[in-house]
Amino acid sequence: MHVHGMERFGTNPLSQSSTSCLSEDSQDGNILMVGVVNSLEEKKLKRRQKNRAAAQRSRQKHTEKADELHQQHEQLEQNNTALKKEIEALKEELNYWNQMLKDHESTCPGMLTPSLPTQAPLLHWLAEGLNRGIQ
Repeated sequence: MHVHGMERFGTNPLSQSSTSCLSEDSQDGNILMVGVVNSLEEKKLKRRQKNRAAAQRSRQKHTEKADELHQQHEQLEQNNTALKKEIEALKEELNYWNQMLKDHESTCPGMLTPSLPTQAPLLHWLAEGLNRGIQ
């Protein structure tokens, strides 16, 4: 392929190696704008690269969020376990004090105050509140 009037300069500005040049189609003699095609291909390639980078950032962001949620879940599980242990300890303590009160009432029936005929309903009410709180 060559263009008339340019061969004497030694370089053909219309060669395919340039991104903004023209070339002649060998089959039908039509001139194609290779530079435009190359430019479109470069834009397509840059767009794909940008899209890949954006997709990678998105995947990384989702991974980090999943890791954060996993850590939060683990911390909540630990807190929940600790709270359940505390509830059990409080129940045991309540049972202990209920038994102490029953033992004391049987040995000192006259020690109850007139305003509080018995303290067992109060302790029963506290125990029921704890039982309702953990269900």
